[in-house]
Amino acid sequence: PDFLFFAEQAGSLVVDFVDPHGLQLSDALVKLQGLAFYAANHLAAYRRIESLAKVKESGKLRVLDLKRRDVRNAIAVAEDAEMLFSSGLANDYQ
Repeated sequence: PDFLFFAEQAGSLVVDFVDPHGLQLSDALVKLQGLAFYAANHLAAYRRIESLAKVKESGKLRVLDLKRRDVRNAIAVAEDAEMLFSSGLANDYQ
């Protein structure tokens, strides 16, 4: 991951995993699929597991929540990473 954020929540240490994703890279989809596989096997270790990318068409930063099973399932069968970030599976990053 590019960023691990540590915080305290209800007296416990929590970790947020945030991966800025480069959609311009030829291996963007493969890396996203690897992250989704990792997320599926380490859900309990993190409060958040998110991948964010700037979508070329809209210019917006969009985020995929990899703790969601439907998002991970879509990533597993996707053919294009940018389409995932442009879809209803992603949210505008705030």
